[in-house]
Amino acid sequence: MDHDKEHELDQLMDWASTSILKSLDATVDVKQRLRELFRQAGVDPDIVPATRRSQ
Repeated sequence: MDHDKEHELDQLMDWASTSILKSLDATVDVKQRLRELFRQAGVDPDIVPATRRSQ
């Protein structure tokens, strides 16, 4: 693999890694906020059934 292709691949991997981390951070933020809202509503967030996205 030539140097330009290696550099391009490295940049793509860096971009993908950054995007994945941002997505995971957003998911964690949403889950934490939902738990907070359940607590404010007087509901134990640990007993609320989790839903799954259809695959």
